[in-house]
Amino acid sequence: MCPTSITQWQDFLARFDPAGSRNPATEAEIRAAEERLGTALPPGLRDFLAASNGWDHVAVCSTTELRWTDDPAHDLVDAWSSFEEVIELIGRCLVVIDTGEGHLGLVDATRTSGDGEWVAYAWAAGDGIDPRPFPDFTALLTELAEEELTTR
Repeated sequence: MCPTSITQWQDFLARFDPAGSRNPATEAEIRAAEERLGTALPPGLRDFLAASNGWDHVAVCSTTELRWTDDPAHDLVDAWSSFEEVIELIGRCLVVIDTGEGHLGLVDATRTSGDGEWVAYAWAAGDGIDPRPFPDFTALLTELAEEELTTR
């Protein structure tokens, strides 16, 4: 079951890794991230952050760590500019998962659904495989958590 509320996200986190969750983000922290990024966050990501401001288990970014793929400090778009098909996918994405080892979770602000969710991608930069699509952040995170659980 995919979480669809803050309470369900809290239950999800307790099931997978109760010690790895963080304190919930406040509404002020979420709004500050939205202001810094220049957009409202998709509902699933927003609810997740309200349950846990990041998650160490799968390297989910906190409200202060969320960034665009073209952020000057971590410019993925510039680094991958010679790979046109990759740039088409990641050009206007928000980095929501970053392991620090090239494994990323992205949500795409240009590909949205009727319920306000953004298409998501799992991507291991440099592995030669295109980013793997998911309907939204919730589907991305629940699958990555399940994969992590089965590889332990």
